[in-house]
Amino acid sequence: MSTTTNNDILHKLNFKVADASESYKSRRKLQMVKFFTFSALTIFASRFAYRATITRQYIPTLFQGNHSPPLSYNFTTDAAVAVGTGTLLCGSVTGMAVFGVCWILDVSNIKEFGWKMKSMFGGWDSEKRLSEMEMDEESSYIQDSLNDILEGKYDFEEEEPVSEASK
Repeated sequence: MSTTTNNDILHKLNFKVADASESYKSRRKLQMVKFFTFSALTIFASRFAYRATITRQYIPTLFQGNHSPPLSYNFTTDAAVAVGTGTLLCGSVTGMAVFGVCWILDVSNIKEFGWKMKSMFGGWDSEKRLSEMEMDEESSYIQDSLNDILEGKYDFEEEEPVSEASK
């Protein structure tokens, strides 16, 4: 199926994405692929965790006690499998959540995520109001001093020697 056929279908169904650029469409496809990859990894990890749990389950025979595990049981291996499985599950679910949020918000990198969050929570308006506020004398002195230091303008004043008579 060619892109013109896809665009014709999208125009017929009245989707706004039909008028978008090819770079936008390819970026959205990449975001979708990342999300679905981590979703598949999450499904795989959960199946792996389920099977690892079931295979390590202790089921006693008819006349064995069910209150104590068998003597051949290895706690170290069980702990290592639990840590590995938990890490795999946590990483895959976190990746799925992060890429899902980035796909929903149309975010490609960390800087773009910061801009999106700032605009969603009203940060631009607050920053504009703060920049329009009057600055007090002490703050402007500190700001000017820091700007001078950053520009390389050092103001070293020589101290006047203290005479013995003034002591």
